[in-house]
Amino acid sequence: MKQWFKISELTSLQGLPSSVPGILKKAKKEHWMARYSQGQGGGKEYHLSSLPTETQAALHFKFAPAPTKDKELVIREQVDQKLTDLKNWQREIFEARVTLYREFEQLQKLHGTNRAVDALVEMARREELPDHLMRCVAQANARKGDERTLSRSLVLSWQRVVRRYGIAALAPKGMEKSEVPEWVPFFMKFYQLPSNPTIPEAIEEMTKILPEGMKVPSYHQVLRWHNKRSVLDREKGRRTGSAYRALKGYVKRDTSGLRPMTIGQCDGHSFKAYVAHPTHGRPFHPEVCAVIDVVSKVALGWSAGLAESALTVAAAIRHAAMVNEQKPCGGIFDILYTDGGSGNIAKINTDDVTGLFARIGTTFTKGRPGNPQGRGLIEVSNKSLWIRGAKFLPSCTTSSMDKGVRRKNYIQIEKDMKHQGRSELVMSWPQFQDYCRQMIDEYNRRPHSALQKIKDPETGLKRHMSPLECWAWHVADGWDPKEHQLTEAEVEVLWLPRETRTVNRATVQLGNNHYYNADLAHYDRKEVQVAYFPEDATKVQVWDMDGRLIGYAWYDKNLVDFVPNTMIEQAQDQRTKRRKEIKEQQLEEIYDEQLGVIEIVARPRKQAEILSIEPKQKKKIEEAKRQLTAKLEQAPTFQVPKDDRSQYRLWKELDARLRDGETLEEAAVQFYEGYCQTASYRAFKKIEDNFRQLEQQG
Repeated sequence: MKQWFKISELTSLQGLPSSVPGILKKAKKEHWMARYSQGQGGGKEYHLSSLPTETQAALHFKFAPAPTKDKELVIREQVDQKLTDLKNWQREIFEARVTLYREFEQLQKLHGTNRAVDALVEMARREELPDHLMRCVAQANARKGDERTLSRSLVLSWQRVVRRYGIAALAPKGMEKSEVPEWVPFFMKFYQLPSNPTIPEAIEEMTKILPEGMKVPSYHQVLRWHNKRSVLDREKGRRTGSAYRALKGYVKRDTSGLRPMTIGQCDGHSFKAYVAHPTHGRPFHPEVCAVIDVVSKVALGWSAGLAESALTVAAAIRHAAMVNEQKPCGGIFDILYTDGGSGNIAKINTDDVTGLFARIGTTFTKGRPGNPQGRGLIEVSNKSLWIRGAKFLPSCTTSSMDKGVRRKNYIQIEKDMKHQGRSELVMSWPQFQDYCRQMIDEYNRRPHSALQKIKDPETGLKRHMSPLECWAWHVADGWDPKEHQLTEAEVEVLWLPRETRTVNRATVQLGNNHYYNADLAHYDRKEVQVAYFPEDATKVQVWDMDGRLIGYAWYDKNLVDFVPNTMIEQAQDQRTKRRKEIKEQQLEEIYDEQLGVIEIVARPRKQAEILSIEPKQKKKIEEAKRQLTAKLEQAPTFQVPKDDRSQYRLWKELDARLRDGETLEEAAVQFYEGYCQTASYRAFKKIEDNFRQLEQQG
């Protein structure tokens, strides 16, 4: 602030006469330090130190510059970090008090405490402070009414609390009560449950355990307290795992510095629409699997199967690696990230020696169980790819589908299957595969919100890139996709599933099939890698444990089965067996419910009526019990195997024994006479007759 003032700048200030002659007379009488004006207009100027104290304070506020926003920010940064918890009304009062107190400190340095306080208070009373300080006076009081002003006691109280506790002590205290009501622990015991009870239900249960004398809160009391809590506090205990983590913050993974084929994500999905089963034609939900490139978002590969399996996952990854004229994008990922599904973590894919990922050089990693947020890309892709495609089919079963129409369509499908054996509402398996290709192509050409924006060449408007455009952009930027691609011969060698087996007399066993190669005699009792064709059971590739090809081994029809079963057929047999066991268990439960359970209840104060049994009847009952016990303790001598092939072999043995004149036990006779009437017997008999005819012709 300047030190010399003209008479025109001193008129009407506190402590001075209101007229120019009066000021000149006072200056001459008190011998003010004066000089001739250095600027325009001439006349005398008087030094600040010669003026009265009240006038000096008035000049300080008159000529001091108003604080800018930058200065206000500096004030905020200098205060205690606890002030970040202040509400808006508390912050406004605090900042007004800080501003006035800083002005008081400046006056205190010039004139001392008492004179500074008197000058600040008097000028606030006469409304002679600058506008920004007058606004602070109204806010700093934190009282109702427009006529509130500063007082000497108020300013001195600010000084005391600042000296003792720091500048943060000028902040007003909150009006809310911080204590937790005494009934809260009892309420939370019944409210924080995964079953998500309502507030009235929790209050009703709470009243049963409240201590005597504690008042039961009303619904509105609980609701007011409940609404003040954060969403995390409200949902704690009611949501767990991924549902609760969805309310928390998340870490967004940046892929801007990566190239395509660096990281891939793979996930299976139960298609939310009915499709005709490729074998029996009944409607079912197929399992679809997509492989997504994390950087470009391109869906590089897909597969469809009857259920989640390792072969479905392997087929999707193989399709992702294929590159041809119809599919220019593809290759092998450096890292493949999946969930812990059974198809993903199966040994056929993850084994360190024979696993698919180890052979193709991909690092496999799986996410934390119950954390779908970590695989957000593939989870969202399932919605924009498979679920979106299912919504446009009449057999749609998504959660957003109208329940009435969904039930109507299901009834119509069942009716069509019953009378016609097929339904127009259900896609056939070839049609579904074509539809999957169409969905993948549309997804890859559709703008993706996670990709950067470009100017559309046709419309001239900005939009997000599509996955295929992002792939092309990386290629144009110098990235070479051929580094991740293989030839068709390499794909054929690497993608055949492998399992470790031990050679026994030049033969390796895979499932129920045996494969023979004379060269395997040199590897007797040694482990080898057996690579098989999922859809062809006539041959397998045999590799040593160092990765060198030994040769092909061929199925021998004289061992185990008349006809070899492919691995797909064997997997289907296992799946059929599991489904059969589940259905049998359900039937047992239905029969148990139909028969009911007899409960015997003893009634007090009533004596049971005792029946008398004659000696002859008593002997008959004991004899019957003895015979039944002996029959139950006797081990069964004849057992029927469960699988069809073993049953046919057993029938052949019984037939040979009967031809030799042996007498069969009753259970064996019943099986022998009944099995020859079954379809299983006729099928095996036909195969045996065909082989016999071929041998006779040869």
